[in-house]
Amino acid sequence: MRITDVHIHQPCGLLRLRTDTELEGWCPGVDESSAGHILRSCRETVVGADPMERERLWNELVRLDRFAYLPHSVRGYLDVALWDLAAKACGVPVFRLIGGFRDRLPAYKMGPNLPTVGDFVEAAVTARDEGFFGYKDHCYHGPETMIEVARQGRRAVGPDFHLMHDAVQTYTYPQALRVGRALEEEGYFWFEEPLRDYDLMGLKRLADALDVPIAAAEYLPGSAFSTSQMLARQAVDIVRASVPWRGGITDMLKIARLAESFGVNCEITSKGVGFGFVHAHVIGALRNCTWFEATATGSQGGEPLIRNPLHLTDGHLPVPQSPGLGLELDWAAVERETSAVMGA
Repeated sequence: MRITDVHIHQPCGLLRLRTDTELEGWCPGVDESSAGHILRSCRETVVGADPMERERLWNELVRLDRFAYLPHSVRGYLDVALWDLAAKACGVPVFRLIGGFRDRLPAYKMGPNLPTVGDFVEAAVTARDEGFFGYKDHCYHGPETMIEVARQGRRAVGPDFHLMHDAVQTYTYPQALRVGRALEEEGYFWFEEPLRDYDLMGLKRLADALDVPIAAAEYLPGSAFSTSQMLARQAVDIVRASVPWRGGITDMLKIARLAESFGVNCEITSKGVGFGFVHAHVIGALRNCTWFEATATGSQGGEPLIRNPLHLTDGHLPVPQSPGLGLELDWAAVERETSAVMGA
């Protein structure tokens, strides 16, 4: 089997790797800018290639990151479609092609920045009552407000519900230390992105000073190569990764296996590209990832393009069992949502 062409439907964002067989590899969610980069800079690399040679293609696409000045998310879309295609050719779901670990993923709920302390507390209680196993806030109102969120939130949800705080790299070191002490007192599951990813010295000082696990690297360029520097310096307790922010499925696996060798978890962030399908398969193949990150109960999205959207049940997300990513596309809906097919 050989790849014969790359087509990307816009504005719906469906990438299709066409082949000399009836099989195709798919990746939903490709924006127009990324589609242009793919067709201008990456098309020659994948057309004519054997999709089973994903490692060779990944290395060539990594090289293009630098030589074509590409955003590191660009190769991620192609890599997802390559895995989808290879697993379809083998007649197995992606997570089993990788080497399946589980087929049901516990989920926590992620919430936005909210106006008041009371709103954060209410959101955590709601997540608990909806059946999630934890709640992660994005509080950007400064250390004192966050400390109050932690204290009131823990009292409201009780001792057994997991809480996480994501600062999105907004604190100075003294602020992060003060917040971290409060999170420790309230038994938080992790403290995410307290400092900028490039501040390895600051992150290490913080990880050494605090018992609450420090999570970072969600948006760190450089795939496993840059992550190795964090881990070698023991600058973090948990690494974060996501498709497409840090690349594709191959990147996630390299990062997760690297972290595993250090005895560290790789927690996959957000539902990712593909309405949860991609991250479900990645997490389903990992031992050292605890959670699926969701924003709502029930459907994880994709309608009307996808006939079989993923649904949370009893706080868990099932890993799709059909070959490839397991996406069932509604082609009539794809056509309605397509004004142009780039590359055709």
